[in-house]
Amino acid sequence: MTATKKRKQIITVFRAVDLMRGGGTLVQLHSASGLRWYIVPHGEVTERIANELLKRPDVQPSQDGLFPGISQTFRFRGRHDPD
Repeated sequence: MTATKKRKQIITVFRAVDLMRGGGTLVQLHSASGLRWYIVPHGEVTERIANELLKRPDVQPSQDGLFPGISQTFRFRGRHDPD
């Protein structure tokens, strides 16, 4: 694998929601070109898609503990998921 291999990008909100329902986690990470959003382990999402996901009441911080009150990790919470 070469260093120039592009990461897979998730290009629709609908696909991002499906991946999160399947267990994916939305995370904000630092990269050489600044902050980026990813659904781990599936691929990168644009800031627009990340913002759309964060507006949803079923996407909640996962209490990652990086900085108190400032989460960088979010999970999908369905109707039957515990708090």
